[in-house]
Amino acid sequence: MSVPPTTPPPGDRDALVADIEETRERLAATADALAAKADVKAQAQHKVDDLKVAVAGKKDQALDSAQELKAQAFGRYQEASDKAPGSPKQQNTALLVTVVAVTSVAIWLVLRKKD
Repeated sequence: MSVPPTTPPPGDRDALVADIEETRERLAATADALAAKADVKAQAQHKVDDLKVAVAGKKDQALDSAQELKAQAFGRYQEASDKAPGSPKQQNTALLVTVVAVTSVAIWLVLRKKD
C-alpha cells in the first residue's frame, strides 16, 4: 500500500522553501570557508601581500627617520663648526673687536694730545 504524497498547506510550504534556501546559503558559506582554508597557495600569497605592505610602511618610516637624523646631524655639525676656533664667524667677531679697540685707542690718543 502506498500512501499518496500529501501537499502541505500553503503557509507551511512557504516556510519550508525559505528554510531550504537559508540552509543552502549556510552550506554555500561553509563550503566557501572550507575551500579557502584548503587553498594554501592563496593563503600564502595573501600573507606575502600583507608582508609587502607592512615592509613598505616600515621602509617609509625608516627613510623618514633617516632624513630627520641627517638634518639633526647637519644642524649639529654647523653649530659645532660655528663655535670652533678660527671659524669664519669667530674670525669676523675678532676682527670687529680689534677694529673697535684700535679705533678707541686712536681716538683716545688724539683727544689726549689736544689737551
